[in-house]
Amino acid sequence: MLHRKFLALLVVLVLSSPAALAEVSVAYVNATRLLQDAPQVAQIKERIRTEFSARDQRLAAMQKQIRLLEEQLARGTGLTAEQQQRLQNDISARKLKFKHARDELEQDKQLRFSEEEERFSRIMHEVIAQVAQDRKLDLVIQSGVIWVSPRIDITQTVLERLQAMMDEKN
Repeated sequence: MLHRKFLALLVVLVLSSPAALAEVSVAYVNATRLLQDAPQVAQIKERIRTEFSARDQRLAAMQKQIRLLEEQLARGTGLTAEQQQRLQNDISARKLKFKHARDELEQDKQLRFSEEEERFSRIMHEVIAQVAQDRKLDLVIQSGVIWVSPRIDITQTVLERLQAMMDEKN
């Protein structure tokens, strides 16, 4: 919070001085767009999908087994009341186990994505800094902006550099 207040104060001071304004170059980068459109993020999602595919398949098999048992219960042919009750209890237990396994898997996926996203954010910030240095910018703003002129938006340039990084790796 203190960082934002300092940044706001800095912008106000810079913009209040016409002489300083002539010497300061400012740019904007849309970090949300970078996190959505950067090829590294698609690669991260695919890597996580692959990493957790075996658990996803086990969950699908559990769900199929529950569905089969529910169909058996619905038919109810040849089952005594006691067998129907045991089957109902088995289905309930399996549903609960499925729910816990699904929730745990989603939490694990989210944790892994957050870890990878954090690593990518560091790379993204380095690329933003490189673009800022190449363009001799004094200030790059990434959030808390109401309107941005396309003239100072460097998001596409950053995306292009991130794409080039991916192309170099492959």
